[in-house]
Amino acid sequence: MTVLITGGAGFIGQHLAARLSERGVAVTALDTLDEQVHSDPEASKRRFPGEVVVADVADPASFAHFDDAGITAVVHLAAETGTSQSMYEQEHYRRVNVGGTVNAVEAAHRWGVPIVALSSRAVYGEGDPVKATTEDTPHRPLSVYGETKSEGETAAIEALRGEVPLTIIRPQNVIGPGQALHNPYTGVLSAFLAKLKAHEPLTVYGTGEQTRDFVHVKDLAALIDWALFTPIADESNVRILNCGSGVRITLNDLARFAVAASPDGPVEITHIEVKRAGDIDHALADITRLKELGAPVPQWQPADAVRDFIQASWNDEGADPSVWDKALDELAERGLLEGDK
Repeated sequence: MTVLITGGAGFIGQHLAARLSERGVAVTALDTLDEQVHSDPEASKRRFPGEVVVADVADPASFAHFDDAGITAVVHLAAETGTSQSMYEQEHYRRVNVGGTVNAVEAAHRWGVPIVALSSRAVYGEGDPVKATTEDTPHRPLSVYGETKSEGETAAIEALRGEVPLTIIRPQNVIGPGQALHNPYTGVLSAFLAKLKAHEPLTVYGTGEQTRDFVHVKDLAALIDWALFTPIADESNVRILNCGSGVRITLNDLARFAVAASPDGPVEITHIEVKRAGDIDHALADITRLKELGAPVPQWQPADAVRDFIQASWNDEGADPSVWDKALDELAERGLLEGDK
């Protein structure tokens, strides 16, 4: 078996590739190695346990390289993921997230192989402060990123016409060792890590009572692995799954977990009354469907997942804490920030 992983040299792809390789599955990556994500592109290539083809997922010709490679399944992870950044780089996000998805599913259709495509909980938009979001919740995205993920899902289903198996996975906030530590447009924990290492106060936007569902990258990799090897029972040949811990925590909780995990001792937690365009107040995955299908359910609790990320990443090179402040200034200049920074 040979699995093509788009975006495979990235955070989630590396964990998935390692897991598949351990069970004897050959893996190949198609990745742009964008420096916004890969601070050391060559190191990313070396870590991947297979060939890395440097190419653009949004270019249909990129997939022609694999026409005679004996690909037996596709995992489509490649995407632009910054919610706030998507609000002003709209054309680029649509090119990659919608066009790239169409290219990946058309390649899978041409090869006659199953595909697992990563979407996002961002397709749902604002969550309920009490109820968890099921897979049947209507799409009401608040960001261009969420819109492109929703459009990508629709395009994938239409392009495949049920002729090859398609699993769509909608992860909540994914955390764990290996995530980009220098990208100011994704990952609040990377910002917290940079602040902790500099022994500076952690900055939480708003009251901090906004809620999120954080899932460990290993739990997501386990679900993708399961989806690759488990046939779809539905006659539509389409399976849609939430992926989250199923545990709701506040951003204040997240900051406290990060401080508790720091090897360098506690720092203050501060708040600024701002809200970025596209941000939501609440999110929580309903994972009932995973349980009903016998899919792997999350093994990591949020506090443990945060501790694993902070401690495993402590000695890795990251960005200066000021890059997140600069990103916030950039949003303010573009009119994409509510409140007083």
